[in-house]
Amino acid sequence: MDILFLLKVIWRKKWLWIIIPIIASGAAYFFTLNQVHKYRASTQLATGFTMNDQVHLKEEWFNPRDADIKFSNLLSSMNAGAPINFVQYRLLLHDLNEKNIPFHRPDPEKLQTDLEEISYVRNLVTSMLDSLKPLSTSSQGYPVIRKFLSAYSYDYLVIRSNLFINRIPNTDFIQVDYVSDNPQLSALAANAFCEEFIRFSRSLTTERAGESVDFLNYLVIQKKSELDEKLETQRLFKTSNSLFSVEKEGENKLGQLTDLEKQRDEIRSSLYRIELTRGNLTRQLNGLSGNSASLPDNQKIIELRNTINMLNDRYITGGQVDNMLRDSISYLREQLRIQTMNSGNSQATPSLSKVEIQNSLNDLDVEYQVARTNLYTVEAKIRNLQYSFSGYASKEAKLAAIQQEVDLASQEYLEAVGKFNEAKNKLLASNTLRQVSAAFPPQDPISNKRLMIVGLAGFSSFSLCIFVIVLLEFLDQSIRSVDKFNSIVNLPLIGSVIKLNVNNFNIPQVFNQSGSEKGELFKSILRKLRHEIVSLNSSVLLVTSLRKSEGKTFIIIALSYILSLVNKRVLIVDTNFRNNILSRTMPKDQAKIKSIENRKPVAGFLTSATQQKVDEEEDNEMAYELITPTIYKNVFIVTNAGGGAASPAEILSGRNFKSLIDGFKANFDYIILEGGALNDYADTKELVQYVDKVITIFSAQSVISQQDRESTHYLNSLGNKFGGCILNRIDPKDYKL
Repeated sequence: MDILFLLKVIWRKKWLWIIIPIIASGAAYFFTLNQVHKYRASTQLATGFTMNDQVHLKEEWFNPRDADIKFSNLLSSMNAGAPINFVQYRLLLHDLNEKNIPFHRPDPEKLQTDLEEISYVRNLVTSMLDSLKPLSTSSQGYPVIRKFLSAYSYDYLVIRSNLFINRIPNTDFIQVDYVSDNPQLSALAANAFCEEFIRFSRSLTTERAGESVDFLNYLVIQKKSELDEKLETQRLFKTSNSLFSVEKEGENKLGQLTDLEKQRDEIRSSLYRIELTRGNLTRQLNGLSGNSASLPDNQKIIELRNTINMLNDRYITGGQVDNMLRDSISYLREQLRIQTMNSGNSQATPSLSKVEIQNSLNDLDVEYQVARTNLYTVEAKIRNLQYSFSGYASKEAKLAAIQQEVDLASQEYLEAVGKFNEAKNKLLASNTLRQVSAAFPPQDPISNKRLMIVGLAGFSSFSLCIFVIVLLEFLDQSIRSVDKFNSIVNLPLIGSVIKLNVNNFNIPQVFNQSGSEKGELFKSILRKLRHEIVSLNSSVLLVTSLRKSEGKTFIIIALSYILSLVNKRVLIVDTNFRNNILSRTMPKDQAKIKSIENRKPVAGFLTSATQQKVDEEEDNEMAYELITPTIYKNVFIVTNAGGGAASPAEILSGRNFKSLIDGFKANFDYIILEGGALNDYADTKELVQYVDKVITIFSAQSVISQQDRESTHYLNSLGNKFGGCILNRIDPKDYKL
């Protein structure tokens, strides 16, 4: 927003920000005229939250966040209703005591009492104060106590509004202030509040802390009993299942299982070795006895090699740590070597006799049976150990669950002991609140700051007025004035027109009147606009706008009339086929008009001579039929039927509208066409080819949108054909800004 324009707006509304501050200052002056003098009495309380000289059971570190929370809780308690009730009791007892000079005297019409009732109230209030009972509707004698408090002006709201409680920043102290019209009353109320609150706070702290200590002591005993019970359950489970050293016993069982599995592998390797040896001896025996031939030597060699390869793969896959498997492979390789040597001498004679081979076979059978029995025994032991492992795992899981319960019970017991010790420490360290300075009756009253209040009222009202004016101007995004138009719209401006109520577009009525400031300004503006139109040196003008209802019709009529005053013949061609207000309001005789749609289209395929003849006939038609006189002298109009949804290019297609306009130029000084809104229709773009200049109407009440900026970009693209803008409907107050 332009600062200069804003200053002009503020200055134009100077009476607003001058009169309102004067009224506000005067009102503040009269409201403070009978202001009563007030006296403030102050006292301080030390909390001990940030510094404490008492002895503690354990060292405590200062925590600023905890201190802030404690101060917040303390201030909330001090602002509660009970401490204020106690101040009410103290002040009422002071005034009811015959030995004291009362601060307030009740109105006899409001309070008619006798000595017996006064004594009853005094005794009742004293009892409630001693027992620290706040006043409530269920309290004994509530109606009569409330009546006395109201009569002596010691109502709760009165005391609360005069009592001020604040923490002194960055200190350990709470300041208590009481303001009243009596210095003695202020001092008594401030001291009474501190005394009664300290007494009330200590009673609550002692009661609550004692209850907490008793409860936590009972909780410690209960948790200790639960822990002992869990420990006894654990001991009994270990005793009944012989699990005092479950971990060690499990390791022993695992070692036994590993040894047995290793022994099982050795026995299996031995069995395989026996089977191979027995097969070899059997083949030798069969060779000696001349029975059926054994397998060919080559086949045996292949079987031995395959077996060696298979065992070698198992040995490598197992990490090359199985010694028994390695021995078996060595043995088979030796057999392969022997078999290979035997195959080289097929007629070789066996080294052993038949009897020796038979004895060796018998020995191998016995060894085989013994090995098989050992294998069965080892596998049975392995199965037993595996079964016992599942049992131990179940017992170990149960023992782990019991141990978890023992750990949880132990943790709960230790937490209960810690909370019990902490509660005892808090009980010993409580009651740190104390009054460090007494309140004394003030000598001088509080400054009423009357001049400051009056000045503040004037300044605040002045600031508010300026703020409201600036806010309204900021929220108002309309064009409003010429300066704002030039800063917002990037288009040349050839003139502006103020907003004037003219009935039925009766422009002559304005020119015939005199003495009206707005009328004279309007006439002067139109004359300036006429000069700008004449300076364009263009006879055919197209008047358009970005939006509907921007005032095109009014501007066309006003331009036509102001040009007719200097003997200019003006022809208005109503090409706004969608809204033909000009056609409905301007003609002098509506019954004799002929609209432009009635002009017949030009036939095709004509010779030049025929075409010239047709054009001449159309010119004659224009001269005698299309032109209609208006209600203004020297102003004529070509109307349209209106209500059409077609564009000008569609309506005028084939009618040689360019020739028609050229024919009009010979008889009129200015021809003014009206185009539809640029944002909504293409009418203006279709009519540009028939005119010399395009003039755009803007309403001062409009707000420029993105669609408007696209239309203004098109107007800039017209170049020399764009004649400028006219800002319409300017408020006369904004015209001179």
